[in-house]
Parts: sequence; C-alpha cells; structure tokens
Amino acid sequence: MSLTVQPIRFTDNLDEMTRLLVALGLSVSITSDQGGWVVLAGRTGTVGLHSAAQSASGAKQGQSSLSFETDALEELARQLTATGFGNADHPDESMVYDEAYGRAITITVGDDELTINGRSDDLYGYSSTGVQPGVGDLRVTPIRFVDDQTADRRLLESLGFSVVGEADPAFTQLTLPDPGGVVGLHHIYTDELPVVPGPFAIQLTFETSAPLPDIVQRARAAGAAAKLNESEFGDFVTITDADGQEIQVHATSA
Repeated sequence: MSLTVQPIRFTDNLDEMTRLLVALGLSVSITSDQGGWVVLAGRTGTVGLHSAAQSASGAKQGQSSLSFETDALEELARQLTATGFGNADHPDESMVYDEAYGRAITITVGDDELTINGRSDDLYGYSSTGVQPGVGDLRVTPIRFVDDQTADRRLLESLGFSVVGEADPAFTQLTLPDPGGVVGLHHIYTDELPVVPGPFAIQLTFETSAPLPDIVQRARAAGAAAKLNESEFGDFVTITDADGQEIQVHATSA
C-alpha cells in the first residue's frame, strides 16, 4: 500500500501557482482536461491545486488543506477501522464512499474533517505526464498548527507515519517512507497564523536540497516576492504567492 501526502491549495490563480511551484522544483503530474485541477510531484509528496470557484465544499480562495492519496483505499480503510477511526455505530460499514471525481475516505478529528482520496488508473477527463513523486529537489512538508498534538499524531501514526527524531510540543515532524512525504505539527505561536481557516488547514511548506539563495532566485523568476530569512532554528525562504499567502522553503534536514 502506498500513501502520499497531498496538501490541496484552493485557488483561482492556477496558472500562476503552477508556474511558481514548478519554478521552485515541483513537476506537473496530472491536469484536468477541463481545467481547475493540477497535481504536482516533488522529491517526496505531491501538491494539488484546485479551483476555488469550482469547490463543492465552498473552500475559500487561498485556503490550503491537508489531504492524502492512496492506491489501496479499501486496505487503508480496514487499517483505520482497526485503529479506532471507523464508524463506531456501524462497525461493519466501509469508510470508503464515491465522489464525482473518484473514491475517498473522510476522517473526523475534533471539529476537522480530513480527506484521503483513492488513486485511480482511469484517467478519463485527465491527462498525465507520467511524473511520480521521487523527482526534483523539493520535498512537500506541509505544516499544521495545533497546541495539542495528541489527536493528530494518533491519526498520522495510524496512517503509517513515524516521528522524525524526537517529538517536541513546539514542533514535531512525522514522515512516511520515501517518497510519501512529511507533515509537521507546529504549536500555535500567534493569533495571526499564515493560513486561511478551513478543514485541516495547513501552510504550504517545503524542504529543498538546493541552496536557499537559488530558491529565492527561482521564486523571483516566476514573478513572486521572496526573501531569505535567518533563524536560530535554521534559515528559510518566505515567498508570497499569487493568492497572497506565505509559502516557506527550508533547507533539507541533515
């Protein structure tokens, strides 16, 4: 079973966002023939760009949500049920349901709903470049802001994630086997977080093996404002994207 981190950005600036993410180091993997959906792959993980105007859930422009994709949805559903994430009132009922775009699982954690989409070999209505995670120098590492990591860690570990290094209340990073991707859990450090509120809201964040000054130049070449920041926790680049949201790119952990 393969599971991939796939944060989704809801945007009506698909061309600009695609151009920026490609410049930073991602590669286009899948596009909708009718527009409104693009998947880009990195060294680990993928990013989905979804038209905000076409969102059935009413997602806001610039909203980024954590989600995943798997090639074995029924197997993952059984795994989640065994770890207590199934429907307690209907334990024999499958968690998998059909959507217009394919099959999915929805998991409720607190007041948030997380979606895991099934990967389909039927590409009717879509075009594939053949690119899969494992390319380029950019790793997809979305950040979720929570003060209590307990529920999120339980879910992520049930999905097969393991903690990188040691867990810390301020910041814990969890990873899937390559090229699945990484999720970071960061404490809430301000009332004005760099996210648009929504289900499983995250900040689009990446790690790169490229020199950070090169990332600044890549972003600027794509028409985005970018700045190299020094920090006691490690230098990083901040980029203002076409939706007015802040993207961060950090140097890959040793």
